Amino acid sequence: MKYLISFSVSILCAAVLLSVSPIRGESEIYNDTLRLHVIADSDSEYDQEVKLKVRDAVLSCIRGEIEGAGSFEEAYEKTYAMKEKIEETALLCLVENEYDKPVRVELGREKYPRREYENVTLPAGEYNSLRVIIGSGNGRNWWCVLFPSACTSFAKASPEEYIEAGFTMDEYRIITEESGKMKIRFRILEILSEVIGFEY
Repeated sequence: MKYLISFSVSILCAAVLLSVSPIRGESEIYNDTLRLHVIADSDSEYDQEVKLKVRDAVLSCIRGEIEGAGSFEEAYEKTYAMKEKIEETALLCLVENEYDKPVRVELGREKYPRREYENVTLPAGEYNSLRVIIGSGNGRNWWCVLFPSACTSFAKASPEEYIEAGFTMDEYRIITEESGKMKIRFRILEILSEVIGFEY
């Protein structure tokens, strides 16, 4: 019985490590993707409406620049150079809507949960992120993928378009779940959560 318990614990530990360890190419996804995160002041209906108006204004401001980027580095540099303009655009949108709250724009690393976009799945992790924070930033948020795709066709891009944007085939297989590895990993986590209360 003692050996059986030891064996079971070993299998469980291996499953946990498999479930939470990055698989080949996953860490590069975090570095090759730029995401947009717009955060409302609160969850009130009006604050959420304003959030979406700010989102539209910011995307209108930045989309033309990002769509022309040929690599993540170029997209990031263009976004960094436009930070002040993006903040001015967001603030102008608030003023036009008579919304008396400040707004700030931050560009850096941010943790995101697992997210599905039609046939594409981005793993949970720390991504490069453009954050537009309205007021206290305590409301529900909205996010999308700025690069590649400028929040328009990320899930519909062809393999060739991902490769042209700087993604490797390993990264492409991960986000499209062609290898099935992500599904296996998340299923293991679900089982562990149900059986032993393992939190992820």
